[in-house]
Amino acid sequence: MEFKHAISILFSNMGYTLKLLVWILISLLLTIGVGCAVIIPIANVIGDTTQAHHWIMEIVARFNDFLDGDLPVRGLLQQGSDCLENVFIEIATNKGATVGLVFGGVFIYAFYCFVFGLSYYPMADIINKLMASNLRFGFANSMVMNLKNAARYSIARLGVTLPLDLIFATIMGCVVFGLFPLIYVFTLPISLIIAILFCTLRAMLLSGWLPRMLYHPEERVYVNFLRSLIYVKSNMGGYFKAYFITFFCSYLIGVTCSLPTGGLMAIILPSIYFFLLRTVELVGYFKVKGYNFYVDANNVINTVEYGYRADTQADFLDGEK
Repeated sequence: MEFKHAISILFSNMGYTLKLLVWILISLLLTIGVGCAVIIPIANVIGDTTQAHHWIMEIVARFNDFLDGDLPVRGLLQQGSDCLENVFIEIATNKGATVGLVFGGVFIYAFYCFVFGLSYYPMADIINKLMASNLRFGFANSMVMNLKNAARYSIARLGVTLPLDLIFATIMGCVVFGLFPLIYVFTLPISLIIAILFCTLRAMLLSGWLPRMLYHPEERVYVNFLRSLIYVKSNMGGYFKAYFITFFCSYLIGVTCSLPTGGLMAIILPSIYFFLLRTVELVGYFKVKGYNFYVDANNVINTVEYGYRADTQADFLDGEK
């Protein structure tokens, strides 16, 4: 139900994905600016004190050999992984720069998550108004009106997701570098399954937070999060199916369509993906609460099971009489 109706709402309101795309680009430009200021000085120190640059150029050379047809896929993966391992070994020889690089990378990732996360609450508010009353609201207006709540949510969400993402990155690094020397290319499907399952469970954990904030703005942010878990628990099966399909289809479309479209799909897909995630959250919330909602201007979905609907029960009682 969640994925099906979320897709219907998405196709009825595709214009919002373009506005979300603009915000993604703004977030990326801001992050690149901050990232250059943080990483370039550290990279210069690493380049002057280690041989990491040599091994990076070796990776580039191996990739060029692959494009020229002089190196097979297996050779690229094997030699590329060896060169990448040497890059990490060389960087590790300068412990101060290594620590700075790690903390700089974490800071840049957190900065991007916070800036882009400012769009989550306004977009959820827009989708909620569309579903509840078929009321269309501008993205820029929603950003301005909800800026305080958006900032509160974004920083609070970062406090939950950043530790999870760091743990996941560590696990994935251990899986990739541990399994690749043993099974080579077969590491990819294992890593893909782990990544999709992690993203699905992570999205499920957060799925009730934004809807709870929209309908209970008087509560503290983390109180909203803890109480939202009640609704998530009551609809775990629906959320799991919706998110698993969303992440799998996003990966499949991104891989199969990016090259034929000259990279255009890779640019457009994230905005569609994030709009869909916010919609799944609200469809699941409306379902748990038994609320009706619009999927477009002419169709309203009744989330109450047929036998429990008030009009059905009234018809049944009239029949009994």
